[in-house]
Amino acid sequence: MTPSPSSRLPLWFRIGGLLALVIAFVVALLSFLNYANFRKTVQGLHETRYLVLGKDIRQTVEAGLSLGLTPEQNARLPLLFKELQSAWPAIRYAGVVNTTAQPILGAGQAAKEGRASWRERIQAGTPDGIWHWRADHESAVGLTIADNFGGKAGAVVIVYDDREVAAAASTMATQLLWRALGVMLAASVLAWLGAWWLTRALAAELDAAEAVLDGHPLPPDERPLVAETQAFVAAVQQAEQRMAGAAQ
Repeated sequence: MTPSPSSRLPLWFRIGGLLALVIAFVVALLSFLNYANFRKTVQGLHETRYLVLGKDIRQTVEAGLSLGLTPEQNARLPLLFKELQSAWPAIRYAGVVNTTAQPILGAGQAAKEGRASWRERIQAGTPDGIWHWRADHESAVGLTIADNFGGKAGAVVIVYDDREVAAAASTMATQLLWRALGVMLAASVLAWLGAWWLTRALAAELDAAEAVLDGHPLPPDERPLVAETQAFVAAVQQAEQRMAGAAQ
């Protein structure tokens, strides 16, 4: 049996290609969601870490205020800020700012670009509010300080370098990319093999039926599609012969 030539791709290849595209889309989507979830989790862990440190500092500041000590008069704060920056190298600035976000006391260099945003957050929030700020490779946690009368006395701000988050996310993205490509490749190969295995008999039957329609003489075939095609072609030929005979 010689199948008729065709410029179309094999059936198994087309079905396998469709399955491979679906698998690739699903794997890519899952990889992206895993990456986004990982980055969000790492970012949240960093924020929580510095938030806990900030709460300890705010408690010290508010304890001094209850005793009538301003942050500048609180002898514990300068040493606390230096210890904090020494223990956590990623911290760029840790200190106390007033309600206009001007530094009062602290260690490190406060980012001037973020002070306007800090001021807005201090003024818009509650006296015991907690807020976050991000810009470029810096992030900050802020904790508004309540004075003895329930008003606002400024805020504790910890600015840290969040490139650790970006580096961890980049490493995870690279790992996910290579793993996703490996899964896509293996799944695509399996999809094509599976499509070939499941459709090989049907494809052969379709090729034989197409060959019959194209006029190739084939021996009687028991496969339903081929047998029905042969019967149809034979009926058409007989009808054509009868019409030709009637015309004569």
